[in-house]
Amino acid sequence: MGKTVADLTLDDEHMTVGVADTLQEAAKRLLTISGGIVVVLDDDQRVKGVLGQRQLIKAMSEGVDGGAAQCHEYMEMDFMQVELKDSLKSVLADIQTRSPQAVVAVDENQEFVGYFSPGDYQEAVQLVDNLKGLNL
Repeated sequence: MGKTVADLTLDDEHMTVGVADTLQEAAKRLLTISGGIVVVLDDDQRVKGVLGQRQLIKAMSEGVDGGAAQCHEYMEMDFMQVELKDSLKSVLADIQTRSPQAVVAVDENQEFVGYFSPGDYQEAVQLVDNLKGLNL
């Protein structure tokens, strides 16, 4: 049986923030994790974008007031959404084809459940390779 997105640990390497939260709040949350991103959610827990160090530094370099500017104004919207039931093999192929800035996982209601980090990508590649070796 093939492995799915649900087989990965997706609850690390990210924090969440609301679309109307300030960049200052996003920066505070990003500082609490090593690497990773801040996932921007709406009130229904649906992903609207992501913020990483690059987006925050770019905003600050433009002289933005981090205490007033809202996350939705500076978030990156080039993200790919995958579902927990999606096969790792198909997700990896889609990531290679599309090369999104971030990959986020959602449940059957399209609500955010986790961030598919670069580490998760490597784990997925290894799992798929191991299954190939077993002819599964």
